Amino acid sequence: MRKRSWYCSWRAWRGLIVLLAGLQIATACLAPLGQSMGATSTETPINRIERGMLDATDLPFGWRRESTGVPQDLTGGIIARYRDYRGPESTPVFVRAGQSIALYANEAESDAAYQATAKEMIPAGYEDQWPHPPELDFTTHADAIIIGCSAGVFNGIPARTCRVAARYGNLVTTIRGQIFEDHWLTMLQFRRLLERVDAKMAAISEPQGSDAPTPTP
Repeated sequence: MRKRSWYCSWRAWRGLIVLLAGLQIATACLAPLGQSMGATSTETPINRIERGMLDATDLPFGWRRESTGVPQDLTGGIIARYRDYRGPESTPVFVRAGQSIALYANEAESDAAYQATAKEMIPAGYEDQWPHPPELDFTTHADAIIIGCSAGVFNGIPARTCRVAARYGNLVTTIRGQIFEDHWLTMLQFRRLLERVDAKMAAISEPQGSDAPTPTP
């Protein structure tokens, strides 16, 4: 009887050890899944948009943020924001660049918003006045993009006004800038800005966890 009791106790302990080991393995396997699910569900829409916005590091040294708020060029979305920057101190008031981003409920709505915005920025029949400069050719992550620049003169200073509209899934962004020949914001610098913003927009095509870093304005 004593031997049988010892054997039963050993089987009970062995069963408990197997059960605990199984629970430990299951917890280890489910942890990454839980973290992954949290990473796509805890970020607020406004934080997601803020991560996609251009900031001072995307512009030449000395540029300053002038304003931020709700854009007028992108409407009908769940939420939208814009940011405007001005050139360094003592530069003319027309030396500026800015970006708007809007988040839509689905890709059908974002595509409709993109199409309407693109037609507004570069109207049909005026494409020859808003050509796409070859200097702004780059590999983009956008689902759709339009770029156009119009030549002009501001206070006797030759410049080009550049407009960009792009769609990334449920997101639409517009970018505007005054481009100059050899100072303030050149075509090469504007291209680098577009490449950096393109990478940001690709990164926010899906939301991520609440511990995501927020860009410095």
